Amino acid sequence: MNAHGRHVLNVALRTVRDAEMAKDVYQEVFLALWRRWPQYTGPVHWGRYLYRMTVRKALELARGRRPATDVDDCEPESPGPDPDATLRLEELQGKLTAALAKLPPHQAEVFVLSRIEGLDHAEIAEILACTTNNVRVSLHRAVKQLAEEMRDYLD
Repeated sequence: MNAHGRHVLNVALRTVRDAEMAKDVYQEVFLALWRRWPQYTGPVHWGRYLYRMTVRKALELARGRRPATDVDDCEPESPGPDPDATLRLEELQGKLTAALAKLPPHQAEVFVLSRIEGLDHAEIAEILACTTNNVRVSLHRAVKQLAEEMRDYLD
């Protein structure tokens, strides 16, 4: 936790775009790790393993997420950027998170690792234990499906 906790939290935050949900992802990742601890008998590349586990947990939580409708959950606006632009950005980020949750898990992982984390195809293939061609095909399919899901926002 000490060595990788900050990285896990950052990956979760970039994936779900919600601080509270990212903290939940963080807890879920390390709880799952603790539960499986007796199974880790050989060497483990913890960075890659936790990265993949974090993306999966984040997408799992995003799939089960329900938007808050309670007025008490709202915070007052603070002076700063244009409130309309901020609202549109938050709406777009929420729509993207929901669209990502609809993707097959492998495609969602590839998209997050490529477009959000900025990894190249070879790095993604190594993390996900697949070929670079599989990464390219999965990324193409993910982008195509996300474009369809987001078409109202892309016009």
